[in-house]
Amino acid sequence: MRRESKWFQNGSVNITVKNIPESVYRVMKREAKKKRRSLNAEIILALETEAVEAERRRQLSSLRKELDRFAASLPPLDESVPLIRGDRER
Repeated sequence: MRRESKWFQNGSVNITVKNIPESVYRVMKREAKKKRRSLNAEIILALETEAVEAERRRQLSSLRKELDRFAASLPPLDESVPLIRGDRER
């Protein structure tokens, strides 16, 4: 019986980042030390934060488009004075 090997992955992905500017490296290293984290943990946190913000921006953009479509579907507003007077007369 032939047995196929299966790769086990714990949900983590390894990446290599090259050509990091020295100034960025120093800031990340300093922040990691200040927060008592490894440089790897600090970089993961920065990536997670940016991913959350990018998703938020995407959702806001989508919501904005939906609101624009809704606003375009509304009838044009006329002069508000007759509406206000009509409301006061009720």
